[in-house]
Amino acid sequence: MNTPSNPNERNEQQLERFIGQALRDQPLRRAPVDLESKVMAEIARRAAAPWWQGSFAGWPVAARLLFIIASAGLIALVLKASAMIAVPLKPGALFANVAWIPSLFMTIGTVLGDLPSLWVYGGAAILGALYLTLFGVSAAAYRTLYAPR
Repeated sequence: MNTPSNPNERNEQQLERFIGQALRDQPLRRAPVDLESKVMAEIARRAAAPWWQGSFAGWPVAARLLFIIASAGLIALVLKASAMIAVPLKPGALFANVAWIPSLFMTIGTVLGDLPSLWVYGGAAILGALYLTLFGVSAAAYRTLYAPR
């Protein structure tokens, strides 16, 4: 056995041996009856549960293989569908028949360009204050409802 050269390590090992012996000397005690019955009922419930409600590793091999094949097929289907949707679209084709959209963007740009910078910064400050207020109220609600007392 390795004997430690450091006195602190020796003290720690002695303390560990002392605590271990004290725990071994304790008499064995049974769990309370209601706890034991609850544990046994939960074990029985889990044993009676259908296989698909258990972990994936507990599924039958055929079901796992079928699930993996179906998942791969669904992924391939989604990728092909997205490719079919994206191919016909060309830049600018989406709004080609709508002539009023460029003028709308120009109007919005003109209005936003004419706003005083004080209003822009004030609006940003108000939005920041509202965000901080929401954060503070959420934290207070969490502490009130869920935090341990």
